[in-house]
Amino acid sequence: MLKTKKTHVTDMTEGNALKVIIQFALPLMAANVLQQIFSLTDAMILGIFTGDEGLAVVGTSSWPIWFQVSALTNFGQAACLLAAVRFGAKDGEALKRVVGNIYLASVVIGVVMMLGLQLAAEPLMRIQGTPEEIFDDAMVYLRIMLAGTVFLLIYNMLSSLLRAVGDSVTSFTAITAAAVINVGLDIVLVAGLHMGPAGAAIATIASQAVSALICLVKIRDYREFDMKKEYLKPDRAILVEYTGTCLPMLAQSLVISLGGGFVQSQINQFGTAFAAGVSAAGKIFGVVETAAIALAQASASFVSQNVGAGRFDRIRKETVQVCLFALAMAFGVGAVMILFGRQMLAIYVTEDAIEYAMGDLVVTSVALLLMYPMYVLRQNVQALGNMRIPLIAAVLQLVMRVLTSSLLPMVMGREGIYYATPAAWLVTLILIGIVYPRQFAICRRKREAQLRAA
Repeated sequence: MLKTKKTHVTDMTEGNALKVIIQFALPLMAANVLQQIFSLTDAMILGIFTGDEGLAVVGTSSWPIWFQVSALTNFGQAACLLAAVRFGAKDGEALKRVVGNIYLASVVIGVVMMLGLQLAAEPLMRIQGTPEEIFDDAMVYLRIMLAGTVFLLIYNMLSSLLRAVGDSVTSFTAITAAAVINVGLDIVLVAGLHMGPAGAAIATIASQAVSALICLVKIRDYREFDMKKEYLKPDRAILVEYTGTCLPMLAQSLVISLGGGFVQSQINQFGTAFAAGVSAAGKIFGVVETAAIALAQASASFVSQNVGAGRFDRIRKETVQVCLFALAMAFGVGAVMILFGRQMLAIYVTEDAIEYAMGDLVVTSVALLLMYPMYVLRQNVQALGNMRIPLIAAVLQLVMRVLTSSLLPMVMGREGIYYATPAAWLVTLILIGIVYPRQFAICRRKREAQLRAA
């Protein structure tokens, strides 16, 4: 078995499946929820010192930034899937070749995304109808945030590779340190120096740099990631596999982002107070979404390791258990949001915006029963090798977001926009729920044939 200098490695091919996943997911959940709580503090500071305008700046910039974060997360998750299969198969040499080629690909990804996002920033903000009174501040905020792409890339790539070998503790350490620094700098730059949204953006990218540095230091402790020159040579087969995994995931994020941008353009039509309210609800939603993401990432790492080991009996059992666990989480979290959402929002949302925020929050809370299991199944389908279905689901999400946010306000008024995202989750859950059993069978036959041939 592979050994490391420090033992945060988790072999997910043995032991109780649900227990292994929960233990692996807990540090990710804790770190991500903590980060989002600090993000709420960030929003609170902005709300206190800049009013609804500051929150609206952050809200109207949210979908371009979501695409940046989601795309980089996709690149990292693709790296995790490739590496986890080799780790599960106990093939150390193949694992190192994958890691070396991912490092090479990261250089290209970093350059392309840094340039592409900056060039696309202003057109995107114009297309989604950013109000003129906040446009200049929103552009400054967005450009600073996009400047942090390199730090986010380093963090996502390295933390994903660590997750592939079962280390979720480093992500907890990195995110926690970054979140504390983010809030500290917010207090200095926004509350102290009155730099507004630009100060909040500077605080964010500084904290991202810290998380990247922690992962850079930590990954050097792992023998699995010791790099010799031979591992840094381009391997066409690995690069093709990585590209084939990345591109559908990236396209999926782009399509979802386009849908979100369209919804934001509809939101912007109803004024700054409505945009601020929806933005505030989105901040609280971000807290609960990260828990779902962490659970889904843990599940995907489990599936990938067990695909490598040929343990499909464990994958079948795990999928049922984790989906049930996800539903229980969604029910509990949704209840807390409904019961205490108004109190949380009142800390940093003005009276003009709080009713809009609470309306959005209630709808989203109920819809978590769709989102949590959907996230798990979508990641598991990708871990089983099907990248097309999540992309098709993203296209359906785009259609649902456009139709719902365009048509429902005609019937229900502006509140109809609250249902755009839940409708998108519903169609995704239905599609992936239908496809999953077939994809499981296909992956099983393919892997068993590979193991027989070996």
